Amino acid sequence: MKITSKGPGDADLSHAVQNDKKVASAGADKDAKTQASGKTDKVEISAQARKLQRIAELAAKGDELRAEKVRVVKQQIDDGQYHVSADEVAKSIVRSDVSELLKKK
Repeated sequence: MKITSKGPGDADLSHAVQNDKKVASAGADKDAKTQASGKTDKVEISAQARKLQRIAELAAKGDELRAEKVRVVKQQIDDGQYHVSADEVAKSIVRSDVSELLKKK
């Protein structure tokens, strides 16, 4: 792979690529030592940890979906194509108020 510098920020990229090569080399040395000794490392992830990881992934995906919805609505507003039903707004307000009243009980 050939990397050419195109600007002042690219010097950091070149340094990162060199570091990656060092890490890859160190990993290869470790693999050779593991094969020679016959010992291996094993990591077990609990069911609860897997659930937490899945929840975190879904939360991140939800944030992305929400951001996309916001972007679409902003674009519609900018284009003058966003129209809101007064009935739907009223229903939403009532739902919100009823929900808050039920939480207080």
